Amino acid sequence: MKKLLLSIALLALSSQTLLAGQKNTADIKLYALNCGRIHVSDLNVFSDTDQYIGKEKTLNVGCYLIKHNDSWLLWDTGLSSDLAKKPEGITSGVFHMTLEKNIAQQIEPLGLKPKDITHVAISHGHFDHTSNVNEFTDANLIIQRAEYNMIKNKADEAEKIYMYKRDIGYFLKDENSKQLNIINGDKDIFGDGSVKAIYLPGHTPGHMALLVNLPKTGAVILSGDQWHFTENHKSNDVPTFNVDRADTLASSDKLNKIIKNRGAKLIIQHEINDNQNLPKIPKALE
Repeated sequence: MKKLLLSIALLALSSQTLLAGQKNTADIKLYALNCGRIHVSDLNVFSDTDQYIGKEKTLNVGCYLIKHNDSWLLWDTGLSSDLAKKPEGITSGVFHMTLEKNIAQQIEPLGLKPKDITHVAISHGHFDHTSNVNEFTDANLIIQRAEYNMIKNKADEAEKIYMYKRDIGYFLKDENSKQLNIINGDKDIFGDGSVKAIYLPGHTPGHMALLVNLPKTGAVILSGDQWHFTENHKSNDVPTFNVDRADTLASSDKLNKIIKNRGAKLIIQHEINDNQNLPKIPKALE
């Protein structure tokens, strides 16, 4: 009996070692894209407790390209490519938006075209994260079930929180449903622990962040819109347009604990300081 138990233990240890080896063999790189700037003339919209009365701030619009062996995953797609044709930008409410280069132009130094992107994952359905999804019709779209349901089935309610069917219209057509990868909760995207979606409802029903395990840098968290800038993270403010306050705070607690337990590098996607020091294409974070 003891020999049997020892054999089982050794087999389990060997399996764990093999799996660990598999996790370390993937070629993983993270490229930062500049998908626009948003100047916010009334920053208080990012606090339902009036934390930022009379303040304004310019925010980054971050998109990220992850190389996983022969696959290319685009995380969020930023402001509309059409905006690059308007150097003066456009204003909508308290937001003034500008864009220098579209995504196709930015990935060109890597020898890539939009058709080479195999996966597109959106943190959530707001326009500054989804405006160019339809440009990647050769990819599979990764989206949380709750977010998909909101965009697909609740058009009127979705419009109120700045979600637009047209942004992912290609993938909502029945004939293209095979290109949809609808997930529920946390998800190991490639099955080897290298890229993981983290379910964080509250900002929107199906909001999520992304955990990327890089060989040199280690764990990196792409925040989605869990927090919009450094002060927002420190004081744990809840934007006025979030769909659920309690869920937002619970998700903040979850993500903070993951960051601590993983020793992860946090990249707040809308924080300029977190993004300006990242390697510029064709260089990558490894």
